[in-house]
Amino acid sequence: MNRQVVFGFIVVTLAVIAVYFTRPPEVIILSSVEDDSVSYVSTTNKTTATDSVTVDLQELKTFRGATVDGALRTDHHGNLVIDMQLRHWIDFHLTATGELSVEEIKAIMQQQIYALPQPGQQQALDLLDAYLGYLAALADYDAEEARRLVEPGISELEARFRWQQRLRREWLDPLVVEAFFGAEETIDEYTLAAQRLRKDGASEEALAALETTLPEPIRQMREQSRQIIHMGQTEAELREQGASANDIQQWRTQEYGAEAAARLARLDQQQSQWQQRIKDYKSYQETVTEQNLSTEEQDKLLQTYRNKHFSEAEQKRINAALTLLDK
Repeated sequence: MNRQVVFGFIVVTLAVIAVYFTRPPEVIILSSVEDDSVSYVSTTNKTTATDSVTVDLQELKTFRGATVDGALRTDHHGNLVIDMQLRHWIDFHLTATGELSVEEIKAIMQQQIYALPQPGQQQALDLLDAYLGYLAALADYDAEEARRLVEPGISELEARFRWQQRLRREWLDPLVVEAFFGAEETIDEYTLAAQRLRKDGASEEALAALETTLPEPIRQMREQSRQIIHMGQTEAELREQGASANDIQQWRTQEYGAEAAARLARLDQQQSQWQQRIKDYKSYQETVTEQNLSTEEQDKLLQTYRNKHFSEAEQKRINAALTLLDK
């Protein structure tokens, strides 16, 4: 399948899930509040891991050129706001595992948590301990060869999912489970149910009926994804047959209408411009690497280039774009 089509599918999927499960009216907190006002902790790239050691995240290869993902925050009562942004914040720091030990990463996060007011500070410390405990228990499960010995008739995939569900509820508060894993579990349940139906030779009508049990935003996302995949496949076939850009645009107009075709043409142009900017950055990166400069000097030059040519939001996409460019 065309790589751009797959990438588009992933982007649409994640975007819709993020909007549906993290929109403000459904932010989950540890107490009831009358509004959505929150206080944020400044999560700069330099933080103190212990009383005597300061860790600059930009010095770690994992975080070089990256900005902190997610958010650590409290509501106006001082309670910890528990949502996907908090999970992203924890997971962002844990990506440095290997360069730092889990205990060192935990210390970095704890120092930022200490800036929270009470009771949010203690809530965050307790949640962090529980979340790390859950991850360790899950890793232990994955390491056991005995995990393959599951109940008859249950696939290994489903056995692991059920074990994940149990572990989450053993280690984490129900509110945390819903905020951190609600979207995941909804989609996993659907995927497993669809897998069972297909295994039993179910009809397309039965599969379509199952899809109606999904939340409306996810159903819309799946339909949009199917349309994107269909469009990408058809356009790839047309190009293989020698179709020009004008031919593609005419097909889009016939298939989706003039307004949608015009939007797609603009997206093509934006994507082309983005790809060129990424290529320019990669070329500059290679030039800087060839120079006899220290790592710190190289990083400063690259950061200056990124600040000049990319917005803060775009900078978060650079590493992924470079990966796709190399494929």
